[in-house]
Amino acid sequence: MMRPTQARISTTALRHNLSIVQKALSRGTRVMGVVKANCYGHEAEVCLPPLQEGGVDVFGVATVEEARELRYHGIRDRIVLLTSPFLSEREAFPELDIEPLISDKETARWLSATAEAHGIVLQSHIYIDTGMTRNGVNPEEALELTRYVSQLPGLALKGIASHFATSESPDHSYALQQLSQFDGTYREVRDAGFDFDEVHIANSGGILNFPDSHYTLVRPGIALYGYHPAMEEQKNSGFRPVMSLYSVVSSMRRVPEGRAVSYGARYRTSQETYIATLPIGYGDGLMRQLTGKLDVLVKDSRYPVVGTICMDEIMIDLGPTTSVAVGDEVCLIGTSGEESISAWDIAEKGGTIAYEITTMISQRVPRRAIKTIEEHIL
Repeated sequence: MMRPTQARISTTALRHNLSIVQKALSRGTRVMGVVKANCYGHEAEVCLPPLQEGGVDVFGVATVEEARELRYHGIRDRIVLLTSPFLSEREAFPELDIEPLISDKETARWLSATAEAHGIVLQSHIYIDTGMTRNGVNPEEALELTRYVSQLPGLALKGIASHFATSESPDHSYALQQLSQFDGTYREVRDAGFDFDEVHIANSGGILNFPDSHYTLVRPGIALYGYHPAMEEQKNSGFRPVMSLYSVVSSMRRVPEGRAVSYGARYRTSQETYIATLPIGYGDGLMRQLTGKLDVLVKDSRYPVVGTICMDEIMIDLGPTTSVAVGDEVCLIGTSGEESISAWDIAEKGGTIAYEITTMISQRVPRRAIKTIEEHIL
């Protein structure tokens, strides 16, 4: 029996968003589906099949365990680890056929030794730090690292990559600086005799804002799940949010004016009113810092979440008269009549980004695949 609080995942919206990305690409450019963090909170088991059906045959993850989960779900396509490899996890690379990003000689050495011990060749990608300052080899050392990796047994040069830091920003100057640095470094390495099947730097923002960054492979993440990486561009982007989040009214009570609600008694009713309780809280991913900032939708109307957000429940103020009853459906992300709430709406109130809102929806919230698209979530 499925819990009444649930996230509904539209596989139709997912395919729609993938199609938008694919139509934006240069001819011959392929898509790596970035499915890290359980597909940004959308559930890998639900999202992987429609991505494959849409033509995605290489996937990006952030951890070895995420790669293991993909293999568990029957993914036989290529998997690229987008973060630094750990020596302690070296056996997973041949076991799961993971392609690493290589930023330094030491990592290349132990990957080579591991692959050679297993009698295999690992496809690998030279990773260049063009300004993210997170991982990657310095551009001036990229050619030397490429030469070094090319001479190691057990490793093959599959790709060369970098990552944008500000591709979603309306100020394009830093991203263009990164792109110029990457392009120059790639050409230097290529002109030295090294060829790569895959050249990639573009994340969702890069895909949408910098066509020259597409090269042979792009790495969309948040765009696949229905959100433009820049909040102000969401409405006209054409993307459709894949996740909607619903709960129900679990109990109701009529309370007098001045009644304290929830922990800390930080909220008191301004009049005699109905308070309804919903079985969802910060244990499900509604950040406590959103206390006093959230609304929900019930029966096509908007109501405020009042009192401190609890681990397992929240309360809403329905006003002095109401037609809402126990068991009625409540929308936290999605649509109800002409009203809608998106992850970007919640993110703006919480001082964060849509990525964090969807990713934080915890595993105790069941995901249910649906085929309809909630057209008005913008």
